[in-house]
Order: sequence, then structure tokens, then C-alpha cells
Amino acid sequence: MPKVQKVAAKPKFVISNGVYEVRMILSFLGLLLPLTISGSLASALPLPSSSPDNPPTCADLRTEKSKIYGFHLTQLDEAQLETKAKELDTFWKRVQAAGPSGVTCIRTLLTEEKNDHVFQVDAATMLFPADPSPEARNLIRDSLSQADFQESDPANYLSLALELGQAGVDIRPLAVKLLLYPNAVIHISEHALDLDSDTAALFLYGTMDPSQASNSLAALLDAPEPYVRAAAAHLLAEQMTGEGFRTLKKWDGLPKIQEDFRRNDIQAIMKFQPQNPADYANPKFTREQVLQTIASLPHTQKEFDEVMATKGAAFDQQMREKKVTQQQLGQAVADSLPIYGVADHTAFQTSAVATLQPDDFATIREARRRSLYNVSDESLTEYLAYTQIMIGMLNHLDLFKEYRQH
Repeated sequence: MPKVQKVAAKPKFVISNGVYEVRMILSFLGLLLPLTISGSLASALPLPSSSPDNPPTCADLRTEKSKIYGFHLTQLDEAQLETKAKELDTFWKRVQAAGPSGVTCIRTLLTEEKNDHVFQVDAATMLFPADPSPEARNLIRDSLSQADFQESDPANYLSLALELGQAGVDIRPLAVKLLLYPNAVIHISEHALDLDSDTAALFLYGTMDPSQASNSLAALLDAPEPYVRAAAAHLLAEQMTGEGFRTLKKWDGLPKIQEDFRRNDIQAIMKFQPQNPADYANPKFTREQVLQTIASLPHTQKEFDEVMATKGAAFDQQMREKKVTQQQLGQAVADSLPIYGVADHTAFQTSAVATLQPDDFATIREARRRSLYNVSDESLTEYLAYTQIMIGMLNHLDLFKEYRQH
């Protein structure tokens, strides 16, 4: 399984010439927009104020953008960063004041920009909630693919890339870029979570169409970098598709993978493991209950809030009335039907492996894909719980037997 580390506090993000990070929250079109900047020399630029009666023109914004951007984050000290942050705040507020014409202008500037990777990431982040058109989404993807992780926070890159994937955009170039980012520690501050580059890439490949992801990963098995080949094989095995099994059966690179955890994970999928029939003899839940429950699980914040206010509140009330201990609460969760997700519901997971049929494998894979609703340890835990169900089904039903070692 992927390597994930929970940390109590954010470590310093260190590169050879030093980085300072400033986070600002700007209110843009009624949405909270995170901007991350880090280092290069710039002086304060007084910008003209704007009012609803005198919004800036695109020519104004173009001029201001040329003065404000073009910096390199690694070259600014803390005082210069504070100044730069104020300039950026003023610039994006003026974009907001321009209304729809401001959005159109930023889209034009982003289309034209080829070299300023900081502006590309900032503009892409702003444009995503403001312009849902397919053309804008593809422009955002193409701009984000040029991000420089020495200048931009890879955590923001990952979150925006995941949102693009969930919106139906082909994010293969964005996923590949993460795999090519060696020795990364991507810090997700909201969840005190550290991810290596291929675990981060799992969020992107995991949210793709499985065939699309498998074909993309298979192409990376011939990459010149050993770490890319190893990570691609690891992720390809966890796709558990026919394309992936066929490719890995013919691939001769498994013995060359240095990390034991990768080899073990791949072999756990590629090698048939005999099951104990007694483990699945008396499932607590029927196939129909398993499928109905999976279909009813929430995948958006709105759906989570609704479930929390209804089924979740009822379960919590029941536990309070029974005055259960922490151990008893854990057992109650393990024995019950899932409300929020399948993780920790061991009786349900066992029932799924025991009762589901070969035709249900694709249903579980799709449920796993939808479980990656954001970049968090909760999403990752849910994805891995579905992965365990799928591995159990592989062995219990002996699926893809023509490709797996017996």
C-alpha cells in the first residue's frame, strides 16, 4: 500500500536556495481562493483603485500583471514576500471588480503566458471556479502542467488537478508530472498529511477512467528513471484491470524494483492467494445489501452533511444512549452497515468478498474511484479499503486467472 505519514505540525519545505511561503485567502466571485507564493525580488507597486463604476479594463490588468508577476519565489526575503503578497491581493481584487470581463481577460492572459509559471498556477486556480467551459478546463490543465514545484506548492497543484479530473478533464499529463517529481514530500496542511510523489499521483490515477489510467501507467514502465518505472508498476497493479494484468505479466522489471513494499504489494495482486472457505461461510450481509449500501454512500460535501444529519446522528444517539466505551464503539462500527464509507466496517468488507459476483468487480472499482472526493487521509483510507475488497474478490473468485500466478 502507499506510504503515508501523519504529522503533528508542518515541516519546512526546503530546497537548496531557500523558500519562504506566504498563504493568502482572497475572496473571488464569492469563493475562497487560496494563493501560495514563495520568493523573488520585487518592489511595491501602487495600483489604481477601482470602483463598480470604474472597473479596470483588460489593458489595465495586462499592464499590472506585467509589473507584479515575473518574480521568482526563491529570491525573496520575508519582507519582500509580505510586500508581494499585498500586491497580489490588490491585483486579484481588481480582477474581481472587473466582473465577467475580468474572468475573460485572465483567460486571455493565461492563454498567452508561456514562461511565468507562478502566474499560470495562480490564474488557473482562479479560473477553475469562474469558468466551467471545456475550453477553459483544458487551458487550466495545460497551464498547470507547466508548474514548477520549486515555485509553486505541489499540494495546491494536486488538489486542483484532482478537481479537474473529477470534472472530466484528461489529467494524464498532470499525473505523470507528479511521478517525475523525485523524493517529494507533499504536505497537505489541512490534514497534517505527508505524501510521497507516487501516493500523490494515486489520487489522480485513481480518479481516472481505469482503462485510461492503465494505458498511461503501462507506457511509463519503459521510463528511463528506475523510480518512475517502480512507481508506475505499483500503481498499475492497483488498477486491477485486464490491461494492467496483461502488461505486468509480460513485464520483466519486477525483480529490479528495490523497495520491498512495492514488490510485496504488486505480488499480493499478481499472485493468487488461496482463501479459507470458513472466512466467508456466514456473511452478515447479503449481496443486495452490499450493493445497495455502496450505491447510497456520500461522495460530496453536501451528501456527507445530509448523511451526518440523518443516519449519522441516529447512530451517534444510539451509541450515547447505550453509553458505550471506545472499544465497544469501534466494534459497533466494525459490525454495522457503513454510513459514510466502507473503511473500518470489517463485517461489511467480509460480506462483500463473500457475496459479490465477478460482474460486480467493476462496480467496486467504480465505487473506489468515486471515493477520492478530495485530497485527505479519509479519502485515501477509503480508497485502500475498497482496494482490499477487490484483492479479496480476486482471490475468492479467482478473477483474471489467466494473468495471475498460481
